[in-house]
Amino acid sequence: MKLATKIGQVIKLNLMNIIRFEALYRFLTIPLYLQMIDRGLKMVLKASGYSYVTAANLAEILLVPWTWLFLAAAGLVGLFFLAVEIGALVTAYQGTVYLRKVPPYEMLAGGLHKVADECGKGNWKLFFLLAGNYILVNLFLLYRVLSHVKPVNFVMEELLGTRFGTPFLFAAFLILAAVLLPGVFAPYFSMVEQKSFADSWWNSRQLMKDRGKSVVGILLAGNVCLLLAAVLFYLLAVAAAAVAVTVLVKRSLQLAVLSGLAGRIELAVLLLYSIFISVLNLGMVTVIYYHYQERRLEENSWQFSGRLLGRGARRKLLLSGAAFGAVSGLFLFDLVYNGSRAGDGAFLEIQITAHRGSSKTAPENTMAAVKAAVEELADFVELDVQETLDGVLVLCHDTNLSRLAGVNRRVSELTLAELSELDVGSWFSEEFAGEKIPELRKVMEYAKGRIKLNLELKNLGDDTSLPEQAAALVAELGMEEQCVISSARMRYLERVKAANPDIHTGYIVAAAYGNYYANDCLDFISIRSSFVNREFVGRAHGEGKAVHAWTVNSAAELEQMKLAGVDNIITDYPVKAREICFREEATENLLEYLRMVFR
Repeated sequence: MKLATKIGQVIKLNLMNIIRFEALYRFLTIPLYLQMIDRGLKMVLKASGYSYVTAANLAEILLVPWTWLFLAAAGLVGLFFLAVEIGALVTAYQGTVYLRKVPPYEMLAGGLHKVADECGKGNWKLFFLLAGNYILVNLFLLYRVLSHVKPVNFVMEELLGTRFGTPFLFAAFLILAAVLLPGVFAPYFSMVEQKSFADSWWNSRQLMKDRGKSVVGILLAGNVCLLLAAVLFYLLAVAAAAVAVTVLVKRSLQLAVLSGLAGRIELAVLLLYSIFISVLNLGMVTVIYYHYQERRLEENSWQFSGRLLGRGARRKLLLSGAAFGAVSGLFLFDLVYNGSRAGDGAFLEIQITAHRGSSKTAPENTMAAVKAAVEELADFVELDVQETLDGVLVLCHDTNLSRLAGVNRRVSELTLAELSELDVGSWFSEEFAGEKIPELRKVMEYAKGRIKLNLELKNLGDDTSLPEQAAALVAELGMEEQCVISSARMRYLERVKAANPDIHTGYIVAAAYGNYYANDCLDFISIRSSFVNREFVGRAHGEGKAVHAWTVNSAAELEQMKLAGVDNIITDYPVKAREICFREEATENLLEYLRMVFR
């Protein structure tokens, strides 16, 4: 029987159980690991005195001892999760040798048992070998993920931009492959035949003798075929999404929606690819290992550790898994619903802020404008905050209500009840007649889990409690990860930090003069776009500060801000900004073609 046929049979027998295990295992471990990374990153930033990780301050952050403690802890936990997963897959394929289907809980038990065995034998080097092999077969996956990490992507672009960058990376890949491939069977000798790592490595090298080209050819062919399948699946999924967008989404939003969907489709495809690449490679290694060891294994059968669980042990494992799953589910909900400011700073590209809400679609600083910003896929909405006569925080840009409501009174002179009687929508269009000045609390309650907020505190003098009230409201609603507070008055920002140091603050300036970005009370600079260039962004990033550019409306300005490397663009046209900042020619051409077809 051909090896390709054997590989297919081995994988097919337990494929559904393996997929169930992988789905459950990833659900259990990924949220927990992401939560750990998020908390660790916050700890590192606090210890280093920075608000964000940037390419300019990355070297300094790496000099902080806490950074290496965090990296070591993250590496060890990741290594443990990886070792258990591989041990579980080895358990599943051991069952295949006996033509036995292995349920997911037995795979998990087998994986834990194998990791415990290896620790007991002192086979620590095996775990690093597993990590090296994982990196080797997941290079494409890692490249795509790391390309979205700002500091790492900057380093990659700089390296690839040099004359010897690409040859250097290719040589590094060949060296890594040459070092790791001789030990490709070591996990089986160690986990299955209970050998020491030194003996497992030696046996693996012996098994590879005179078979290296054949083994590498099989593994390479399998990985290339899976990669091509993943790329094809991604293209088909994007094409299907484009058809759906063309039919279901209004024309003005189509390109922005499709760009966002393409990113999510890529993430989903990469997750599936990461599952199937592990399943495929261990399946291929199992068949090759058994094929070349067949005679000896007939005399000395595999020890199938962890294949039989008693009812009590099974119940304990299931209860532990359920509890672990509940905790992971809560972590996942927290990350999705509340977001991660530390992660946003490091892992997201340019973010789009709708200026005063989507103020070209609906009246500024109204609930309608906030809802429009959500519909138009903005990441943030910038809102102006003032205080009423009776001490309630509301949204309004102008201190005098003449322009918006036709009333020559100041916001601070009226109570919330009196303000609620005013119409601030008719000036915009009849469609919004009757729109009211909203209370900040109600806007925040609507925005939580939907869109992030940039709350600009208007200058009301020193006697106001506006900074403390805003900070208290953010804390009360648990929105420290979803809100930033900005102001043109530095003293307000200092008071916000004194009230709640966890809230990120931004200084609004009209010109780039002075070294104000070095102030420890600031986390980002909000500056007029005409004063932004790469040098300014580099200086701010060097201090660990993000840069928000306002108010960027023209296509030329949007392109300039993208090239300058700003972190956030404040604009009246969030859809246009997303189209320009995340434009992909292939996606755009596909959308235009489909528009012609469905015309």
